[in-house]
Amino acid sequence: MQIPFEVKPRPDTGLWNAKLGIWLFLASEVMLFGGLFSGYVFLRLGSSAEPDYFWPQGTLSVPFGFVNTIILILSSVFVVVAWLQVKLGDFRKFQIWMGLVVLCAVVFLINKGFEYNAKFHHYGIKLSDNSIVEGHGIDDTIRYEGISEVTIDVARFNGEFLNAVAGDSPPQFREVVDGKPSGEPFELSVAAVGRIESRINDVARAAHLKSVQAGKTDLDWLPAMGVKQLILVAGEPFSISLSKGSLRKSFPDGAKFRDQSLLKGSISDKTPGLFLHAVDRIDLRACDADTPEESLVWKYLGDEPPHSGADHGHDKHSAPQISGEQQARQAEKIFFDALKEVQEKAEQKGQEPDFSELFNHSVKEWENPEGEVLSSEPPILVPWKDVRLYSNFTPKWNTYYAIYFTLTGLHGLHVFIGAAVLFYFGFCSRKFYEKNPEHFANRVEVGGLFWHFVDLVWIFLFPILYLM
Repeated sequence: MQIPFEVKPRPDTGLWNAKLGIWLFLASEVMLFGGLFSGYVFLRLGSSAEPDYFWPQGTLSVPFGFVNTIILILSSVFVVVAWLQVKLGDFRKFQIWMGLVVLCAVVFLINKGFEYNAKFHHYGIKLSDNSIVEGHGIDDTIRYEGISEVTIDVARFNGEFLNAVAGDSPPQFREVVDGKPSGEPFELSVAAVGRIESRINDVARAAHLKSVQAGKTDLDWLPAMGVKQLILVAGEPFSISLSKGSLRKSFPDGAKFRDQSLLKGSISDKTPGLFLHAVDRIDLRACDADTPEESLVWKYLGDEPPHSGADHGHDKHSAPQISGEQQARQAEKIFFDALKEVQEKAEQKGQEPDFSELFNHSVKEWENPEGEVLSSEPPILVPWKDVRLYSNFTPKWNTYYAIYFTLTGLHGLHVFIGAAVLFYFGFCSRKFYEKNPEHFANRVEVGGLFWHFVDLVWIFLFPILYLM
């Protein structure tokens, strides 16, 4: 059956159905991205009202973003040329130009993948005095020792903490009944908890049935009446070693896992804090210390944990070749010499020194007025009590990255879908072209319109994310 206006224009609009449909769809996309862009701009403009929050700037590579912009602009040109070849009846040249469009999309997504990967491996630590350090190679391993008591949630227990137990032999546990260890020692597992739950519930259910028969209650047995928690004691104290980020909550005297298992123990001296292998930026703009010298950053910079010989995932080609203490002294020289330079320039001009830019300063490399280039990548070991927040550069770290990943991720999805559709037209639709060239050309035009929209979105994304 022939569908009206499938290829020929409608008399009322002058457009054929698919073209009218794509414009309506793109109108809804404009509202979606328009709302996201507006939200970003309002948050960006309003960030200056927060005294202890500074909008990240210069964290994205402008040259990298510019290259991706050129790639998408070229792809828009290529898709027009590809459509023109269809109209001229040269399917082979159409495939060549459409292949270039898809290639541009693939290169764009690969570049974006490299950019994402850099954010996933760049970390920040916010200390308790609101000073911030950023760098690479984080180690949030935490070890609890002397664990002798475990409280588990029967319904949620998945044995997660058992995978973190240090040592070759798993600990043996006994059940606590009326405040005292009871029964034979057993090896803890999900199955063992299930057996204990069944045994306790069977006893409780039988007692409840007797109450019903005696007329003391008329309620039927409900699952909610069963055992909720189990308290277990270990035959011998044991230790666990794991990433603190995998815990639901960490306490000085214990740890709670995501399955609600609560372990009581103390943090080992072998894992005294959060370790960042190479600091490249120090931010003191919101620091509570009276002077930069009194900030916690300078107190802990250069410290290394007892297990500092371990691999912390840092790039070995750029890892410091001198001790952490020497690196810290070099970083201090870079920072405070730059501070002195700002003061001297302000005095020469008779102005008050402006430290806003300096207090968010890279200590990785700096050139002094004499032309000497100083470089530093010091480690830092922050005690857990002074760690307020730590994360890689993902939505958890701040609002900027939440919006960055939302906007670029959504745009990347559009690029992927658009490239898949254009690839189908270019390399899987020859029979469609041979059957009805005009209809096929219309479909390519619709795909091209969507691709132009995807490129236009990036034209807006690039300045507001990379340049603002």
